[in-house]
Amino acid sequence: MARIFSVYVVILAGIGALTLSYAAYATFRFLTLHLLKPSHPLKSYKRAGPEPAYALITGSSAGIGLGVAQALVKEGFAIILLGHLPDELSEAKTKLQKLRSGAVVRILVMDARTATPEEMNAAVRSIAHLPVSILVNNVGGNPVELPAFRAMTTYSSEEVDAVINMNARFMARFTALMLPILSRKSRPTERSLILNSSSGGMVGVPWLVMYGATKAFNWAFSCGLARELGSNPETNHIDCLAIIPGEVRSQGNCEGVPDSEPRWDHFGQYIVDKVDNALSRGQRELSPFMMHDIKNRILAVLPEGMKTAALNDVLSKKRDAFNTAYEKSR
Repeated sequence: MARIFSVYVVILAGIGALTLSYAAYATFRFLTLHLLKPSHPLKSYKRAGPEPAYALITGSSAGIGLGVAQALVKEGFAIILLGHLPDELSEAKTKLQKLRSGAVVRILVMDARTATPEEMNAAVRSIAHLPVSILVNNVGGNPVELPAFRAMTTYSSEEVDAVINMNARFMARFTALMLPILSRKSRPTERSLILNSSSGGMVGVPWLVMYGATKAFNWAFSCGLARELGSNPETNHIDCLAIIPGEVRSQGNCEGVPDSEPRWDHFGQYIVDKVDNALSRGQRELSPFMMHDIKNRILAVLPEGMKTAALNDVLSKKRDAFNTAYEKSR
């Protein structure tokens, strides 16, 4: 009996040691992901020659998209801004050109909600001659009539389609058209990159049901595409990563957002700084802001009852803040 007891003690001690070792390893990976910054972020996506590599960023006239553009300009990339507001795009272009002397910035005007396949084809053809090595699928939102935080029963068929078109359909179609350009390389060592913006709301959020659902599509699309590209010798030089933001303060998300949450420009910098580390670890997704990452990890292991209560509490406060601001502005 004593011998059996000793065996159990050894087994339990071994399990405990393995658990502690894994916890230490996971903590080390987490801290190095968020605390170590490459000296030259995204260097492997640059191109040889006098012309800089281009990054095409959708939804980049403001918010996170513009934040990513600013970070990439500082690293020496040329930028293609894609959005639907010409004046706002021109202002964004001017801001970027002031950040770095000689910065190359182009503009593509297109509305993700209404763009036809023909319009998308024409836009891609217009930049096909450029050495584009990065595609950032950032455009997204909740393009429904205000107030934006509403029960699903209030959605019209047109509103359902508008959210799908902006957040999912445009991204999928545009990525398919851009893949031949991203597949090109003049040297064996050249790489390309696709970043797809999802959201912490992909877990399923009340009063933003369609938004969360399309962001879940973005995540699944990105993970599936990453595995597909990696399995083909013709495309395994194209990296693909889903970006998972939490709350980010921007002009489109300013009500009910705590001051502790990152600003759009800071968040864009976090993305650029941490992509290399995430990809080197084989990750399919990245939460660039440390506190978002912690919250997402905790939420993932909560029992469903606690998860639902937490999400309902956070979203109801956000709904009330947004809708109160809307009523005051009427």
